[in-house]
Amino acid sequence: MSKTLEFGTSRSRLVFFVAIVLISCAGCVPAPNTAVERVQDRAAEQPPANDSNSVEHANLDHESRELKEKFKLQTAQEPEREAASIDLEQVLVVAVCPSMFREALEPWVQRRQREGLGVEVIESETTADELRKSLAKTDFPRCRYVVLVGDSQLTPHGEATDSNQYVPTVYRDADVTAAYQQAPQIPGDASYGIFDGNEFVRAAVGRLPVKDPEQLTAMINRIFAYEDSTDFGPWRSRVDLVAGIGGFGPMIDGAIEMVAGGIITGSLPKFVQTRITHASPSSDFHPGIDNFTPTVLSNYEDGARFWVYAGHGWVNELDRVPLSQFGRPVLAMDDVPRLKRLPSSSTIALMLACYTGAFDLNEDCLSERMLLSDGGPIAVLAGSRVTMPYGNASAAMGLIHAVYYGRSDRLGDAWRETLIEMSKASVDDTELASRRMMVDGIASLLGGGARIDDERREHMQLYNLLGDPTLRLKRELEIKVDDVSDAIVGRPIFIKGESSLPGKLVVEVHRRLGTPSISKDASANGYQSANDTILGRIEKDIQSGRWECDVSIPDFLQTEMVATLPIVIKASVVGKSDFASGASSGWLRTIQEPGSVKITPIEPKQ
Repeated sequence: MSKTLEFGTSRSRLVFFVAIVLISCAGCVPAPNTAVERVQDRAAEQPPANDSNSVEHANLDHESRELKEKFKLQTAQEPEREAASIDLEQVLVVAVCPSMFREALEPWVQRRQREGLGVEVIESETTADELRKSLAKTDFPRCRYVVLVGDSQLTPHGEATDSNQYVPTVYRDADVTAAYQQAPQIPGDASYGIFDGNEFVRAAVGRLPVKDPEQLTAMINRIFAYEDSTDFGPWRSRVDLVAGIGGFGPMIDGAIEMVAGGIITGSLPKFVQTRITHASPSSDFHPGIDNFTPTVLSNYEDGARFWVYAGHGWVNELDRVPLSQFGRPVLAMDDVPRLKRLPSSSTIALMLACYTGAFDLNEDCLSERMLLSDGGPIAVLAGSRVTMPYGNASAAMGLIHAVYYGRSDRLGDAWRETLIEMSKASVDDTELASRRMMVDGIASLLGGGARIDDERREHMQLYNLLGDPTLRLKRELEIKVDDVSDAIVGRPIFIKGESSLPGKLVVEVHRRLGTPSISKDASANGYQSANDTILGRIEKDIQSGRWECDVSIPDFLQTEMVATLPIVIKASVVGKSDFASGASSGWLRTIQEPGSVKITPIEPKQ
């Protein structure tokens, strides 16, 4: 009997979140990394009382308190609606660009101007405080995006940065996460998007952590290739989810799998196909200890719109499989050159883990190395220090909602909406309270109810966008798929729908991920069977308008199945310059012969 659980049910989301809380709180140990140790060492050093840095440090502490209050006071007041209604011609991008990168940035500037965006390029400053003052002098009511061109330096006390090459980041005092941090301050860029003291996140901030003009040119070329892509293959409707192992025993580790599946998969539209790779040997989604990293790399090469990692992380590697000093990292610095994906079909990486986005250290973190690799993701969202369970879940849920339901045109639009959502208390928004009900409830039951708003807002500082916030996202058109009222194994399923886009139609019938696997290939291993959800498929050319087709479900399922199976009908159309996706649900049943035992529906495992 399958050990999997149908992801997306309320019970699975609840158990999953409990596991994340246990893992993130009990499992986050000091990262065994000399770079992080240096952060601790630097934080322990107090500048002399007569040193000019002490004044800068005091200013930084004051700024930290101000920013904390700004994040706390963020509400759904009408500056949000005002910013959301700005015409494209009015939107401004501010690029903070050290002089050494000016020439290499020019093609990007010209492209964004051709798209109708206003672009203002300003010099970097030696401190975050000075840079925030410079940003406040721009035409901030029009500003929706801030692009930081260049890496940061480790300056937790506000020491001067070499502004000819670097762009400083903002350090804030840790609050909710302080007990788990190795250093008292958290680096983050998000507060550069707050200009005028009105407690509103006006702009999405992204950083291109390049070291030289050649790296910037390569990054810009990859961005252009991604935006100009006419590759409308299956990768655009796929999300790859890689889950680490907690190491807390079968029960809790099994729950980790449910969390990874429940929060992520349960929030996605039906047309999205999720592929799960889990580090626990007891999981049906485990490809084998020796084959784990090769499977992760192979799946990455196969492509996905989003690549999500949920588990333990450090500055230079992800969790180990098996979980010991002798285990193989899920992904490490040496693996980054093995990330193979063309820029035209790059993924966007979401790292729900500690330290993986520690961009301020003097050597690259894993997220930076991935972003700058030729075959790496086109953008990475990652935590700069220890991240917490509720904050992780809030960031993931907010981004998914903004991309797939808010249908953002640019990555920065989705990230900005995510930050605005994270800043709001659930009681202030009925729709938001409904989406957060499960995770808010569990957090409260576990004793964190009084601080969950603070935890969520602190993760606005912890999570950073490494990449171009003006990156254009190619949105799928919508294709209508009619509900299927009756589907029987061994008989064609008559499926109808409507598409405004002519082209190649692909219709697939899937079992829901997490229901018992039914493999058509006797040689398929358990991992392949768990992720292979296709029961039937057909392709045909269509014109715009109504369409219909028959999809057959093979007779072999008749002897395999013992109950009615929930199914998802997914349809996609690929045209010359666009693509469309849609889905609907139904039930697949076996034929009951006279006198046979009554068949009852399969209910998701609890």
